[in-house]
Amino acid sequence: MNRAPLVTFFTCTVYPDIARIWYACLRRAVPDGEASYEIYHDSDMCELDPGLFPGATILDPKPSRRDFQEAYNDALARVETPWLAFVDSDVYWVSSRLWGEILENMADPRVAAVSCVRRNHRTSTGTFSVVMKAEIYREVLRSVPEGFLPGNEYLDEVVPYKSWKWYDTADLATDAILRAGWEVRFLDSEARGDLVMFRNITVFRLPAEWVGVAALAEISGRYFWRGYAGNLALKRLHDRLFPDGPPYRFPVLPVLVLRKLFRGSPREILWRIRLMRDQWQGAKRVWRFARESP
Repeated sequence: MNRAPLVTFFTCTVYPDIARIWYACLRRAVPDGEASYEIYHDSDMCELDPGLFPGATILDPKPSRRDFQEAYNDALARVETPWLAFVDSDVYWVSSRLWGEILENMADPRVAAVSCVRRNHRTSTGTFSVVMKAEIYREVLRSVPEGFLPGNEYLDEVVPYKSWKWYDTADLATDAILRAGWEVRFLDSEARGDLVMFRNITVFRLPAEWVGVAALAEISGRYFWRGYAGNLALKRLHDRLFPDGPPYRFPVLPVLVLRKLFRGSPREILWRIRLMRDQWQGAKRVWRFARESP
């Protein structure tokens, strides 16, 4: 007899290639039959071919989920499995032991959620990689109409940024769970090597398609290098994992990369080199794990 899935893994994505890596990793990390998968397609720029995600449910926008942030609340309202997991499409599980550790922690009746990643600025699960007990969250969030949506209490351009009071996605939900007396446990999964995160992937790739990569290269700070170098690493990873295509759609511009790499102080150059090294090493770990995916 087939047992009903314990958890629904939910993600939001613009690009099918990023989600395809996500799906390969999770299907390798979680035993067959224990999970169902939902992928919310938050874009009309391209289509998500269900044939690339066998067994997963592809969701499109509708009035109850007009964008990715509303889609989190919609997922909680709809899910039929006891647990619901939000895992960003550019966060890749690369260890089978991670699921076992989550099961062990979720067995504690005091625990409402286990988060593999935490926010830096406050105690919050975010939506990076968190597994929740759906019924507890539904009950608690009845008194929090915003649910997983972001929010703010005080924003003023005339005062320092650190004086602002605002909430990112899932911050309000985490606060409500903790106030209700439930426990949220945090695992240092990235530091321990159980998952690999790529940052600024979609928020770089979308503007790059709108205005061009060269225009983004003129922006100061670390935004360009995180986004461009990360997408290059994922492009090579994706096209090795799925040689039959369709390919990862992202421009490779060697001259631009070299010009940007060696711009600025020695400290800035060293940071870029180290970041590129870390991203390529992370992509290798994903490759080794996901290529064995069923």
